[in-house]
Amino acid sequence: MNIDLHAGFEAHFAALKTFLEEQESCFEPEVHPLLRGVLAHPGKRLRPLLAFGSGAGVGPHASLIKGAAIVELVHLATLIHDDVLDGADKRHGADTPNRTYGAHAAVLFGDALFAHALVLASEHTSSEICSIVARASRDVCSGEVCQTFARGNTALTLEEYHKQIRMKTAVLFEASCRVGALLAGHPREHIEACAQFGSHLGIAYQIYDDFVDLLQDDKRAGKTLGTDAASGKLTLPMILERNRRGGDPARELREGADPRKVISAETWRECFRVLDGEIAQAEQALGPIAGSPSPVHLLRLTEYLKLSAAKLAPTQ
Repeated sequence: MNIDLHAGFEAHFAALKTFLEEQESCFEPEVHPLLRGVLAHPGKRLRPLLAFGSGAGVGPHASLIKGAAIVELVHLATLIHDDVLDGADKRHGADTPNRTYGAHAAVLFGDALFAHALVLASEHTSSEICSIVARASRDVCSGEVCQTFARGNTALTLEEYHKQIRMKTAVLFEASCRVGALLAGHPREHIEACAQFGSHLGIAYQIYDDFVDLLQDDKRAGKTLGTDAASGKLTLPMILERNRRGGDPARELREGADPRKVISAETWRECFRVLDGEIAQAEQALGPIAGSPSPVHLLRLTEYLKLSAAKLAPTQ
């Protein structure tokens, strides 16, 4: 079963593509090839999708498109920095800026995208938009700092892990929902319901992405995998397996052991229960706005994540 995540938002995404391409003129010529490179391989555009879904019921007006572009630029900046930190060469099936231009240029390019997102946010008449984006950018970067300092920490707790993924992923999902609902003029109850949906979905999505790093191959995923264990990052499967049997599962993975053997069937089942729990909480968050257009679009994301996770689950 294929789910068209962008259904109903074709005009929105066409306008977003045009707007992002137009941003090239705001940068120096030396930056243009880097920007074209990251825009040429857009991925699923999940953060703009969250903005559009939360703002459903209005057309692709300029303010909403700009808000979606802002959260996407922040996301692109984080990916560029992530690939430098992880030494990743591939993203969306293409060479990363880290691979093509080197770490120094990639880091500075990511910084430029962060800054440009904040410039665009500052142009909105509502200071709330700038505050949402600035806080999310701060928290995402802080989450990466926490994760960097935690590399090699074999005693990392579940609480610390959840704090890291909330900051590095969930806060931008939540911000995307807030921006979209706010710019669409929805009431506060709607904004908060979408924001809670985004927060839980972001946690679930990062947990799923951590599973992908262990269970999928590079070619199918379209990006460099196996970087978590290799760089000393502990993720949910490693933490739960360590708690279950002791030892150092992360070291075993770094030494090339099969994740399906290092991580037991019991632990994998627990991992997927945690994932399912976050998805369920995301869906429940939309209860107060049932009947509005937003849940129709946003719940496609939870269905998509469920199907993707089911395909990934190891059979043991």
